[in-house]
This record gives sequence, C-alpha cells and structure tokens, in this order.
Amino acid sequence: MQITYLNYFLASIISYLGLLVGLIIIKLAPEEHKPGKKYFILLRKILFFLILVPLLLSYKVHFILLIVVLLFVIVLIISNKINLNISARVYFILGIVFYLSSKIFNLFIIESVLIFLYGIPNASLLLKKRNYFDIFIRNLWFFVPVVLLYFI
Repeated sequence: MQITYLNYFLASIISYLGLLVGLIIIKLAPEEHKPGKKYFILLRKILFFLILVPLLLSYKVHFILLIVVLLFVIVLIISNKINLNISARVYFILGIVFYLSSKIFNLFIIESVLIFLYGIPNASLLLKKRNYFDIFIRNLWFFVPVVLLYFI
C-alpha cells in the first residue's frame, strides 16, 4: 500500500505531538516529575532501541550484522555514549527513521507510534520552568529529514 503525501505529513505531525502529550502529562501531575525521572530516562532509552529494531528487521539486514549493531547500540546507550539528552540530534535521527519506514506500510505505522511514545518521556525530561514553546522549537529538526527526504 502506497502512502500518500497527506497521510505521510499528518502522521509526521501526530508523531511529533508526543512532545505535547508529555508536556500535558507533566503539567497535570508535576509531583511525579522528580520521582519518575529515572523511569522516564529508562523508558526513553528503551523506546529509542525499540525504534531501531523494527527498522533493521524490515530492511532484512543480515542476521549477524543485525545482532552486532543492536548489541553495539545497547552498549552505547547503557554506557551513555549515545547522549539522548541532546534532543535535537535524536529527533533528526527519528526524522530519518520516519522517512525510511514510510516505504513499508506496516513498519510506518509501528515507527510512527514509537516516535509518538518516545516524545512523551522526552518532553517530560526536557521540561524546565515554563519552557513549553522552547521544547517544540528545539525539536523541529525532526521535520528537516521528513520533508527533505520525501521530496528528493
């Protein structure tokens, strides 16, 4: 099934709005921000890993190479060599993943949902004192590969 440009761009906007949901949740339950911080960090790492797995599996990467790459990513995430705190870079990568997943319909659905879910703990961790608008502006890098790669 081919994805139309309208579906593609609406899905990208909805995926990006995971940040808004994360902000709303923290705004509704601010007392859970501090005790939940370690769980948000863990959830963000798990979701980042889960975003990469279906992409690699769907493009039929050689099994041994797949295992090596996934183990390498796990080690980098656990040792904090991949800095998920630099949200703009991560969202740029997620934009590339979003585009690559658009070629396979079922993968596109999975990746869109996972990117949306990634935005929830990410926004919760990025929130400081009333910097709501700043969170959206800094993560707009998501749309650079989404738009550019679609039209190339």
